[in-house]
Amino acid sequence: MSEIIRNELSGTISHELLSQLNESQQEAVKYCDGPSLVIAGAGSGKTRVLTYKIAALLQLGLKPWNILALTFTNKAAREMKERIGKIVGMEQARYLNMGTFHSVFSHILRAEASEIGYISNFTIYDQTDARSLVKAIIKEMQLDDKIYKASSVADRISMAKNHILLPSQYANSSWAADDAHRKLPAINDIYNRYAQRCRQANAMDFDDLLVNTYLLFKNNEQIRRKS
Repeated sequence: MSEIIRNELSGTISHELLSQLNESQQEAVKYCDGPSLVIAGAGSGKTRVLTYKIAALLQLGLKPWNILALTFTNKAAREMKERIGKIVGMEQARYLNMGTFHSVFSHILRAEASEIGYISNFTIYDQTDARSLVKAIIKEMQLDDKIYKASSVADRISMAKNHILLPSQYANSSWAADDAHRKLPAINDIYNRYAQRCRQANAMDFDDLLVNTYLLFKNNEQIRRKS
């Protein structure tokens, strides 16, 4: 934990808050000396622990806008914020940075778009948009669409991005060698054209939201240190 955060923690966790938890849950909520991993089965209260952990950090004095909570659905984020609001009050809970990976990361990227060569009003392509663009590129390259199926090629590009394999790296990777072995050597070119077309259209697909946020933080210490 950074020294700045340590200095923020000047309050105390209320007995009323802790009394709602069992002993193991209390231990997870009270621990503030670094990263912690909570492993528990379904229905054992993982969401409860996270909710009370955030409420406890607010009681300790941490500012709500310095807390980031990532969920898998927007519904889960809304419900968690409401539960935290019932504990500490909505006046604090409303300022929490809470949402899905994609929604939170898109917000960050819009604020810092110029750092990665985008304009802040970039378009977000969904799966249908991405596959349509891949299909158009396959047609432009006069490739056999029975061999280069748009859905399969789009999935391949998506998988590469999830492995942080950028277009500039793809040609010299084992992925390109595997494509050649499967008689699909043009995927590298399709990937490059796809990335270029997205840039030209000031657009990102869902995978770009994750990759570009990772690269933004990795390559820019000043932005990493923003609070």
